[in-house]
Amino acid sequence: MKNRNLMSGIAERIEQGQEGAGPGSAGNERSGPFGTNIAGITNPRAPGQPNATIQKATIQRLHWVDPARCRLWQHHNRAYELLNAERCADLIAGFRTLGRQERPAIVRSLKGDARAGADGAEHDFEILSGGRRHWTVSWLRMHGEVNAEGEPYLLLIQVRDELDTAAAFELSDAENRGQRDISDFERAREYRWALKSLYEGNISRMADAIQIDRSNLSRILALCDMPDDLVRAYPSILEIRTSHWRQLSPIFSSEEPAHRDAVKRILACGRALAKARSEHSSNLPQTGAETLAAFLDAARDRRTDGRRSIVLSTVSAKATGKLAVRIKRTSRGMTLELPRASGATKQELYAAMQQAVDDYFEE
Repeated sequence: MKNRNLMSGIAERIEQGQEGAGPGSAGNERSGPFGTNIAGITNPRAPGQPNATIQKATIQRLHWVDPARCRLWQHHNRAYELLNAERCADLIAGFRTLGRQERPAIVRSLKGDARAGADGAEHDFEILSGGRRHWTVSWLRMHGEVNAEGEPYLLLIQVRDELDTAAAFELSDAENRGQRDISDFERAREYRWALKSLYEGNISRMADAIQIDRSNLSRILALCDMPDDLVRAYPSILEIRTSHWRQLSPIFSSEEPAHRDAVKRILACGRALAKARSEHSSNLPQTGAETLAAFLDAARDRRTDGRRSIVLSTVSAKATGKLAVRIKRTSRGMTLELPRASGATKQELYAAMQQAVDDYFEE
């Protein structure tokens, strides 16, 4: 809902700037929030100015280029090396059906020494948004497929040299916020960089700039605190979810001796899984949920009752400050305790239980 409001607000502000434009204007080439977004935002949602008027670009620079002329922006939110035909199947099918790319990738021009890449190749553009489109066009060309004109596919780009780093991040985030194919971990890494580099570590300022709930932003950022030994244990970073670290972090942040020992066992489990994966061993966890289950199993002390519970989080009543909900994980699942006379309203309890399901329940 938050993202829909964000995009509809951007579209409304652009449309207000298009009043009186004729049917042949560049702003009318596309319809819908994404169309108006990529057609003419000069500086989307500048930090600290969420209600500022968005100006139309004077000239819309669209080009068809060889994808080899482009490389991803160093702060792009996707792990490009993990893209494949399965993750881009929807785009491949769409390109084949239409015979062309419809929605341009957003790029900035590269000049001088900035054109040289790490691999020694030179590029003319850096992609701010559109990594999957770039991969898809490259894949189609590599497989000898042709577009509607019978020629090799080219990448449609829109050049946005007026975007500074903050505006580039915010535009990329606005376009990709609702994309399910971007993993929690990819987004967390991007957000951690943006928080430090663009918003001076101020979570409230960043949340306001990209129009996301502060608590949700904090939960995404917290995923970067997951130790590398655990990250490497997963079959892929695409499998790591914010809910996984929310279940493990209470153990890692606790000072109780039992939890300190549990942390050692979890880390040892992570190192063992990572080593086994590097050796291509069999019978390993195949999903993120299975990997998390292995960590939680390692956390349990076999010398004590295996049904011992771990407190994941607590919620206090707003009016009294008393404990209203205690959320625990047990060997059988999750339990919620609702103490009597906490002073919490039914709405508070309903909200706390819903949040517990969202945070800790694995579908």
